[in-house]
Amino acid sequence: MSISNMKRSLCWSVAIGAALCGPVAAQATWPSKTVKFVVPSNAGGSPDRVTRLVAERLARKWKQPTIVENKAGATSIIGTDFVAKSAPDGYTLLSTFTSFVQVPALFKKVPYDTERDFTPVTQTVAVDVLFLVKADSPYKTLPDFAAAAKTAKPPLSYGSFGNGSSFHIYGEKLAKGLGVDLTHVPYKGELPSTSDLLGGQIDSAFASVGTALPFLKDGRLRALGVASGKRSKAVPDISTLAEQGVGLPDLMGWFGILAPAGTPEPVIQKVAADVHEILAQPDMVKILRDQGLEPVASTPQAFGARVRSDLTQWKRLLPEVGITPSD
Repeated sequence: MSISNMKRSLCWSVAIGAALCGPVAAQATWPSKTVKFVVPSNAGGSPDRVTRLVAERLARKWKQPTIVENKAGATSIIGTDFVAKSAPDGYTLLSTFTSFVQVPALFKKVPYDTERDFTPVTQTVAVDVLFLVKADSPYKTLPDFAAAAKTAKPPLSYGSFGNGSSFHIYGEKLAKGLGVDLTHVPYKGELPSTSDLLGGQIDSAFASVGTALPFLKDGRLRALGVASGKRSKAVPDISTLAEQGVGLPDLMGWFGILAPAGTPEPVIQKVAADVHEILAQPDMVKILRDQGLEPVASTPQAFGARVRSDLTQWKRLLPEVGITPSD
């Protein structure tokens, strides 16, 4: 073989080796630059707080800047779409919440495919939900509330964080389970509905434990039951609505991390494992449980199964309460 042919052959070998080994090497050194978590809601809410807690510890572990960027709007669609269209290299991740599986049931057209355009990484936490009244209301128990609702004119009201939300579903199922009429009052978030409950503008409301806990502790709100399937570790003395004879669908809220589809599997597994390690740290467990949040840190496979199950359930439940997808 001539020297020129040998050089040409060597060049081809180097090129092929680089093409084959490049992705593996990139995955082995990930992350080598800033990692960004996009939260599709406003700063200050529970999903944002949890993401920042986790990102701060990941930055120390990865020895790379790990930032949180809020892209709120359009029922979380804006931030979610941004991540769907980001490079699948692990450097832009979605830190989202239950709205991720509600959106496809609420809207006819969404600019991304919830299943095709994302790879589940891990569910970070589970969110327990309470059914609440004012502490000075005459309703000491759920039977008290039910008895009053049977004769109330106009019907007693309940607040939720929006049409088609899990709280809305809970309220309609509660009304059916109690055999009463309740007036649904939708809000744009938990805090506005909780504020109106405190102010006496509505008779009852659903709220996550984290939102309700300060008002339970200072004696301004009373919980009549846990809407989730089991008692909350944050408030273990409060019985579930199911224990009181009102079965509700399993719509436990969650926060979780997803990546753009096509993100290398080793990166997915590394993020999941590192987040699991952080969420298992005793001080982190305490911080989250003090906010009414239960650490989960599921595998990518388990979180994917949860997402698929929830997507099916939401599309089935919304028509049951008279909600059809909007344009």
